[in-house]
Amino acid sequence: MYQITLQSKRGTTPRLNNFVKRSKTYQQNKTAIKHMHLRFISTLLLMLLPVSFAYTQTDNMFVRPVFGLSQLSDTQGTSRSIGSVDGNADVQTGDGFNAGLGLGYYIDDALAVELYWEYRTNDSETLLPDGTLYNDGNYASNIFFANVHYFLLPDNEQSSFVPYIGAGLGWVQEIDIDLESEGQELSFSGDGELTYQVFTGLNYLVFESLSLQAEIRYQALSSVELIAESPSTGAFTGFDYNPVTLQLGLSYRF
Repeated sequence: MYQITLQSKRGTTPRLNNFVKRSKTYQQNKTAIKHMHLRFISTLLLMLLPVSFAYTQTDNMFVRPVFGLSQLSDTQGTSRSIGSVDGNADVQTGDGFNAGLGLGYYIDDALAVELYWEYRTNDSETLLPDGTLYNDGNYASNIFFANVHYFLLPDNEQSSFVPYIGAGLGWVQEIDIDLESEGQELSFSGDGELTYQVFTGLNYLVFESLSLQAEIRYQALSSVELIAESPSTGAFTGFDYNPVTLQLGLSYRF
């Protein structure tokens, strides 16, 4: 059983002031890292775009909306200046969903590249080191990926089923966790991290230009740092974000 305690504000001012000072240095370092990540992603996209649009054949572009179920592993991290005690924080996650949209190009029948955006959210329950339980909330993200798809073409060219595998490198536009309990809400967020994903799926050709896709994906992101959004204070560090997704999508080729 969780022990529920009330948060105390007494004696936290010196520790909070020290945290604010450290946060300024952290934010400066984080800004530099974020700019480096942006340059890296920009370079990657600039490398992919010429490959994607250098050809003039028709029916090589595709767009695909997706929707699916999100399963997110429980995680532990460090809580700083949030409750009355610093230490380990536990996050238990529940049901969730994802929605995404991809725009891509078939280099040939077996290989495609894609720019992909995804929103994901999972219910969450957070236990702070002082015993305070926030029994409601959510753990969510907005992420942009550069993906590569490889289609395992069957020997029978008349088959409507084509399995595929793929991988992608992503940039986290935002990741956040909300803690809610009895009308109180605390929000913490981060951005600029790099992540990756691997996936496999089955493509079913409905019409010449329309396919139905069933896909399972695994994404990995470690050591997430989430800073308080005003008027909340403090930060979480060391969280993992490793969702598994089972999704359906429609791919329209044009």
